[in-house]
Amino acid sequence: MASPLFTGATSLRDPRERLAFILTLLFAFPLAYLIGTVIHENVGPPEVALFIILAMLYVTLARGRLIGSSVMIHEAQYPRVFSIVKDICAKLDIAMPLIFIREDNYVPVAALGFGEPYSLVLSTHWVEHFEDDELAFAVGRELGHIAAGHTRFLSLLSVNGNENPIISLIFGGWLRTCSHTCDKVGLLICGSLDAATRSIAIATFHSFGRHIDIDRFTEQAREVASDGVLRLGEWLGGEPYATRRIADLAAFIDTPQYASAHAFLEREISLEPPQLSAATSARVTRADCAGIWRRAFAVTIDSAVVGLSLLVFANSHNHSPLGPFGTYLTDKDFQKFASHTFLGAAMSVVGRYTASPPMMLTSIYLWLLVGIAGQSFGMMITGLRVVTTDFRSPGLLRSLFRYLIVAFLLPLIVVALPFGWRIMLHDRLTGTRLIRAERIMARAAAGASALTS
Repeated sequence: MASPLFTGATSLRDPRERLAFILTLLFAFPLAYLIGTVIHENVGPPEVALFIILAMLYVTLARGRLIGSSVMIHEAQYPRVFSIVKDICAKLDIAMPLIFIREDNYVPVAALGFGEPYSLVLSTHWVEHFEDDELAFAVGRELGHIAAGHTRFLSLLSVNGNENPIISLIFGGWLRTCSHTCDKVGLLICGSLDAATRSIAIATFHSFGRHIDIDRFTEQAREVASDGVLRLGEWLGGEPYATRRIADLAAFIDTPQYASAHAFLEREISLEPPQLSAATSARVTRADCAGIWRRAFAVTIDSAVVGLSLLVFANSHNHSPLGPFGTYLTDKDFQKFASHTFLGAAMSVVGRYTASPPMMLTSIYLWLLVGIAGQSFGMMITGLRVVTTDFRSPGLLRSLFRYLIVAFLLPLIVVALPFGWRIMLHDRLTGTRLIRAERIMARAAAGASALTS
């Protein structure tokens, strides 16, 4: 159910946000292709698409490394931060995220994740410089990203919320509207325009923010507004100018949207945020398993990785760059691939018994990655993992059985989808499950809480 804060005539959502998202989807690939052409004149659409997928994979792995090297916060570990986050979650009516603190010189607070429980990561470099009301603004705006549904998309674009210029050029329009939306949430949470402006100043200038005259600083917005070149400079960042953020909040506080949202947040609330379903079972439950759309997204990415890799291989093998309209890998190309690689030769034998040799290649790709790492590239990006029913790694043998079933019984699996899309035929027959990776994190968090209670 959508939050009342983001629905109806008094929605806090920036009115430009949906249009910016649609335009971003329409122009993301052409812009990426244009940038790729500037960097390397012979780059083609398959190379650009493969680069985007590999960049998403890098972001996913780097995010996991950051979270894995952070301190997990709970009631007994840094209770000041925990109590602020808990109070805000109760007001916004969202489940508690997993809270981490790490060393980060660039991003004070960031919300990450593809599903509940999300992760809220704070920087040791900033957290002690915020007063409680300033921290409430910074945390409130990030939890606003979760409540507004931004986080799962933002997590694909950035390791920690600090976008680079290329990301900002492609996705910046939408990122800045999201920032405007969630600044409003932060203001409502901290309850003071003064606290919000102080928080923005500290986040922008670190401790030096205590020594600046905020009124004089916000007057710089007039100079920016009068110069078109200065306004265009905002496009190089995923965040609006700090001066503009403060000015927009000052204008927002006198609107009907502010009054309506303030009344909602002042309602009588429970002291406890909504609880997630139990994640402490020793065996995988249906609630742990992935939904159909995340499965489909992972399959799409994995299919693209295999297909684009073959296209890039064919392009390199033929020593002729793909043109702007691209080319397709033909059966002759595939046979040439098979004759030049051991894997391809093995596929040409097994492929006699399947309708599609490329499908067999995808199955081999999935078998090896899932058997060794428990995840394919698509699963890493979408936050999924293959485990046994007791949360163990499936291993190479069970993974082989799983994807042989997929390769040979795919039509039957598709027919059976309406009867069980969380636990599919190949899941049941092999005793494996495709689960949301955040469920593993939730079990770890529950275990940590149990140790401290």
